[in-house]
Amino acid sequence: MILESIDFTNFYKRVLDIFSKHFSSIEVEQLTEYVEILSDANFRCYKANMIVIQARKEDPDNYTIVSEMEWVARSVGEYRVSSKARINKYISDVKSVKELTLADSWVSDDIVYSIGEMMDRLSIETIKREDFAKNNRPKHMTESSQKMSDRVETYLKQKLVEIDRKGFYECVHEQRTYDLEGIVKDFAL
Repeated sequence: MILESIDFTNFYKRVLDIFSKHFSSIEVEQLTEYVEILSDANFRCYKANMIVIQARKEDPDNYTIVSEMEWVARSVGEYRVSSKARINKYISDVKSVKELTLADSWVSDDIVYSIGEMMDRLSIETIKREDFAKNNRPKHMTESSQKMSDRVETYLKQKLVEIDRKGFYECVHEQRTYDLEGIVKDFAL
């Protein structure tokens, strides 16, 4: 069964709690808005991909629905990337108060392991666990997803403490290969 909707309330509360220890209430509000956009995009991408899988299983010759939903997944995927970039840019703008220095490791490199990527992973894992619960998937799948979320959340907390300590958050805007301008067909999910 494909999830028709998902309640991200608990996820948003956790993110709000984590961010509120490192950002002002106005900054948290803006970051939460970006995280909500990212989560919505991830959910739309999930639905589109699940519809493609279901359509390919039920009628491999149904190219119309497959094509339409693959387009939705592609266009929403670009929106996801944009949302992660906005999270990173915003944090860089509000947290960078001194000159950048080279990172000691990939974990402390803001570009390699960004907060946008962490928000993306946390929202994806939230969707997975909801799907696993609704579809009575084996318990180990939910446990594995939760373990992934717990690990990412641990690194998120460490990253935020590190940013406060070092006084900057480095951000390089990701450049996209895909140019979707001029494609006007739009499918709603």
